[in-house]
Amino acid sequence: MPSWIGPAIAISLIIIAASYVVIGFVVLAAANEAAEQSKALGRELAELRGELTPTLHAISRLSEKGVDLVTIAENEVKEIVSLSHQIRSDVQQGVRRAKGRLADFEATVEVIQEEIDATVVEVSSALETARTGVGMIGQLRRLIRPRRRGAR
Repeated sequence: MPSWIGPAIAISLIIIAASYVVIGFVVLAAANEAAEQSKALGRELAELRGELTPTLHAISRLSEKGVDLVTIAENEVKEIVSLSHQIRSDVQQGVRRAKGRLADFEATVEVIQEEIDATVVEVSSALETARTGVGMIGQLRRLIRPRRRGAR
């Protein structure tokens, strides 16, 4: 075996070992940089969390108020619908009563009209009787009292 193979293998092993050392340093430097970036990212996340916490609390309170407002609005709408039903029922009942009273009023008007007609007939008959009676009284008076002469 030639004498140069041993030193060539030794030199190649040194180069390979140096490469692994360089790779180790590069990996260590990359890990160091990643750790610094991770710490910086952690700090930024902590700051962001600190800034977002009051906003999240405010949103939470706002959502609670929104739920309360929706509940109030829902109750008001239910009350309005209930009142609308009551008013509609009262109006329908009033219309039924008005129709009944109108029917009663029409019947009353018919009875009054019949009574007026009967009264007119009775009054006419009474007037006719009175005229006849007045005529008879006049004739009796003429018979009882003689006429004066010279007077017409």
